[in-house]
Amino acid sequence: MRRRLTTALAGAGSRLFGHQELKQSYHKVFDPHVQLQSYKSRFAYLCLSAAHRFGLLADLQSSYLAGLPLVPAIAPPNHIYDRDFLNLRLNRVYDLPEVKIDERRPQTINVLVPAFDFKSISAGFFGVFQMALFLRKTGVNVRLVMFDNFYFNISEFREKVLKYPGMENIFDELEVEYIGERRSPLCISKYDCAVATVWYSAYFAEKIQSLTENDRFIYLIQDYESLFYPANSLHAIADRTYEMDYHAIFSSESLMNFFIENDIGGIRHRGISHTFFNNACSANLLPKELFIQRNRAKKKKKIVFYSRPVVDRNMFELTALALSTAFRSGIFDPDEWDCVGMGLGEGVVELLPGVRSLSLPRMDLSTYIEEVASFDICLTLMASPHPSMIPMDLAGSGCVVVTNTFKTKTEGYLQSLNGNIIPAAPGLNEIVSALELAKSRSQDLEARFRFAKAMKYPRSWDQSLTARHVNFFKQRIRVPANQKLGGERKPA
Repeated sequence: MRRRLTTALAGAGSRLFGHQELKQSYHKVFDPHVQLQSYKSRFAYLCLSAAHRFGLLADLQSSYLAGLPLVPAIAPPNHIYDRDFLNLRLNRVYDLPEVKIDERRPQTINVLVPAFDFKSISAGFFGVFQMALFLRKTGVNVRLVMFDNFYFNISEFREKVLKYPGMENIFDELEVEYIGERRSPLCISKYDCAVATVWYSAYFAEKIQSLTENDRFIYLIQDYESLFYPANSLHAIADRTYEMDYHAIFSSESLMNFFIENDIGGIRHRGISHTFFNNACSANLLPKELFIQRNRAKKKKKIVFYSRPVVDRNMFELTALALSTAFRSGIFDPDEWDCVGMGLGEGVVELLPGVRSLSLPRMDLSTYIEEVASFDICLTLMASPHPSMIPMDLAGSGCVVVTNTFKTKTEGYLQSLNGNIIPAAPGLNEIVSALELAKSRSQDLEARFRFAKAMKYPRSWDQSLTARHVNFFKQRIRVPANQKLGGERKPA
């Protein structure tokens, strides 16, 4: 009842007031010195003050933040571009949280975590969280800094993360600080280090580092993120981050090689220190006898495709057209093959007149790991030099995977990782031909199992992040003269 009430009140408030008015009035509840700029702001302040007196403010704030989209609208509803809207559109890189030195703080590695929710969390966030857990091996305190303004309830998140193997206790094992509301500055020591995990967090990492004895931050680069945008403001300010001063750690060798070969941000001519790791995949390879028995017993085979029409780089249009062409040309018979999409956003493909693909619901990691063992063929495309995790998850589970080449993500590179991967140039005819080959290969269960077992990609984070990476970080984190980097240290 209480939850429904606060949800209704939050919805009414968001319709009646603007985001800026609500933000100012909310801050004034806790700081009487905040100046309100309009009658609406003053009215909003009176409403929030009343909610605070009745003990509803925390729930009201949670309901409001939970209703906000993680990506702001392209244009404001009234077509007036105020500073608040413009900053939101530019991921607030010019409206960063305050930072101050606190001599009482222990030296800390601050892993900057952008907004997320468990309905759409992706492999990139698994990499962020696993990297944060791994950084404890440097002997320095590690803190997750939630710097975006989003719904973050640590009690709820502790419960939800239990469904993500390897991360069950992350919010207990690491120091956690949410500063999305920016009611107070982020306190750091002068020996702190920041880890940027997405391009817009690099601006905050640069700000943190400017106040410390460490002159460079650590940049966890999981893709060439400038490509996420057309030639626009976001493309330009994302690309600028690669010109900053940092130590780079890339989430695949092909991505690192792309940066080096193209001298992105001057990584080669500036001599930026760098290394790479491969994200641990979520493959689920059944014992051989069970793998063969289950696949032989199937009444229909299953082709799965990565369905993310809301994410341009996953090339949904080409994926869908290739599937439709493969079914219409008779490569796949709908009486023998089910076609299912998994991913983010609604994306049903008309394969033949009256025949459409099915859509899997969003899955937590545990459910996903169970599901990957059931597929025969996977089509997953990504316009990126990163190999993506879906090919590794599926090929490592014994599925035949068709994916595309891109720059340094070459045919030879992809085939060296797993023999179940069939690389194709990103064109319709090439992908359809690869699907036809995949159908033929899918019938050889012995080969599918053998290639999956021989995969040269880590299946666990102990294989992914090693002593080599510990040394990389230890050599680049400046510590006080009277302190040595040692073993793991518990959070403050």
